[in-house]
Amino acid sequence: MSKRNTAPLRSPGINTVQINAAREMHAQTVRARRMPVPTGSITASSMTAPAAAAAAAAAAAAATATAMPPRHICNNPNNPPCVSCGSVIIPSPRATLPLEDNPSISINDWTISSKKKPILNSQELDVWETEKLKGLTLPEMIFGNNYIRIENPRLDWSIEFNALDALKNVQLQDSGIRVAYSNDWINSKRKQTTSGPGTAQRFSNDVNADSLNIIHKYDWTYTTRYRGTENSPESRFQRDNDQTLPLDKLAVHDKILFYDDMILFEDELADNGISILNVKIRVMNERLLLLSRFFLRVDDVLVRVHDTRLYVEFDENRVIRESKEYEGKYQDVLAKHRLSQSHDPKAALRDSNWVAQNTPMVRRECETIQF
Repeated sequence: MSKRNTAPLRSPGINTVQINAAREMHAQTVRARRMPVPTGSITASSMTAPAAAAAAAAAAAAATATAMPPRHICNNPNNPPCVSCGSVIIPSPRATLPLEDNPSISINDWTISSKKKPILNSQELDVWETEKLKGLTLPEMIFGNNYIRIENPRLDWSIEFNALDALKNVQLQDSGIRVAYSNDWINSKRKQTTSGPGTAQRFSNDVNADSLNIIHKYDWTYTTRYRGTENSPESRFQRDNDQTLPLDKLAVHDKILFYDDMILFEDELADNGISILNVKIRVMNERLLLLSRFFLRVDDVLVRVHDTRLYVEFDENRVIRESKEYEGKYQDVLAKHRLSQSHDPKAALRDSNWVAQNTPMVRRECETIQF
């Protein structure tokens, strides 16, 4: 009598539980971006005559106000509506194939838009490496189709933050930065080269810390001073280092009408740290603030942060761009965190916000445009 195979059958493809989990995750994300709807209401029968009259007047005023065109207009019909004015404002994720999200909002003459797609595929990487970025070995992850764009067609001006132009700012020469174990590697090469008879002199002439045979020279940390791509007949930014961002206005708790946060490129430097360029933006009713941050950490060597903040005041048609650079030795910055007696002091060096706050600033520049 043959034994029956009691092993459970495995169906090919994606598990149903995984599909349901993905759908629920998407639904939760959409619900989280919807503004809360006020609960409870006061009926006309429960109000006195003067109160009812006042409510009727308020309703008429509200009807007149809603008839006027809203100040902010969303250009993406897939987003949830604003409970105050009915306009769609907050970018909402959308389940599409291929994955893509392209929300946009307009305030006065200003339009802010962003685009998110997956990392470049193999064909796109070949084009970038052979045609667009010749001489540069590409980072591990490039979101080459992502961008954030701020434009004003009436003023014939726009600025965009994207990965291609950021990588074009990477120097095609040796950065001079070495990983922490580079000296150990050189010493091991010294032992190997001098192990045979009559080779000590050859090593002293051919192999040392300053004469490594680097065939493909480029800044392997991908350090970039990218401040955005200005699209205008002529550059309109004027240097004014005495200018500062209006922190008093930014400290006001205005409602955020539009928000986005995206990575343009990232590389883990062969497990020796991280190099990442990230852009985030928040748009309020009267102004916006964009932060483009390049963060570099070479373990046991150095940390570096390049911040570019772009501020736009819509009614005044005023733009301020402030750039700050921070840099310090890895151990010096790490020592500041050890004072807090944390169980994992190195965790702070994975936080770009903490690093920027605890690393010496080495450079600052400010530019303005007044249209």
